Amino acid sequence: MIVTDYTLANHSVIPLTPFSTVSNRFCDDWIQAFLNAAERCNPFLLRQILENFKLKAIQDMNSLKRFIRQAESSHYALFRCCQFLQGCGNGDVLLQNAHAEHRDLPEACSIIRVLDEFLSEQQSFC
Repeated sequence: MIVTDYTLANHSVIPLTPFSTVSNRFCDDWIQAFLNAAERCNPFLLRQILENFKLKAIQDMNSLKRFIRQAESSHYALFRCCQFLQGCGNGDVLLQNAHAEHRDLPEACSIIRVLDEFLSEQQSFC
């Protein structure tokens, strides 16, 4: 779902221009919560929602980093990492960020490559 304009409670229309047409479940949840809060015209609530989603993104990235470190020595950790990426709703972005951060670590890069290939195959079956 790509929103192109949004009508506030006072009937003013805000035009929205997406810079990307790609979306994931995390983004969809975020934008829906943000739009619902915008109707109430409460800046504190908007800031709180933004901070909550920012915290969630940081927590997810830290969890992925921990799983990748564990997956270097355990196949079960690799499986848990894959489950985490499939369930978090933001796996594609997290995997891209992990790839950028672990560029200099060959073992971590191989784990990320395996995860990326597996998740790509899973998406092609769905």
